[in-house]
Amino acid sequence: MIWSYWIIAGLALIIVEVLTPGSFFFACIGIGALIAGLTSVFVIEAWVQFLIFIIASLLSIYLIRPMVKPFLKHGIIKSNVDGLIGLKAVVTEAIDPPHFGMVKVAGEIWRAQSEEKIDAGAMAEILAVDGTKLKVKKSN
Repeated sequence: MIWSYWIIAGLALIIVEVLTPGSFFFACIGIGALIAGLTSVFVIEAWVQFLIFIIASLLSIYLIRPMVKPFLKHGIIKSNVDGLIGLKAVVTEAIDPPHFGMVKVAGEIWRAQSEEKIDAGAMAEILAVDGTKLKVKKSN
C-alpha cells in the first residue's frame, strides 16, 4: 500500500476524533495508521503493513488511551432541574409523610416529599425531581 494512503487515513481519523469528542478511540486507530504509513516506506508487503497497523493500533489503545482518558471530559453535565439533585434546601413548611411540605432552593419554592418527617427551618438534601415535586431527605 502506498505510504500516503496510510498518512491520509491516520490524519482523517485524528480529525474525526477532534470533531467527535469522546473516548480517544479514533485517535488511537489514527496513530496506528500513521505508524503503518511511516513503516511502509521500508516495508513493501501489504500484509506486513496491515499487521503493523493492527499491532500499533492495539498498543495505542491499551497503552496510550488509559493515560489520556483522565484528561478527557466525561459524564453528563447536569442542567435545569437535574442540576438541583444533590443541593441543599431549606424546609419552609414542615414535611410530614405522606403529606407534602415546601422547600426553598436556589431562590425558588418547591413542593417536597420525604420518607421521614422534616421540621420547618431544617436543611434537606434533594434526592430527585419528580415533575413539580422534589424528593428530599433530612440533611446532616
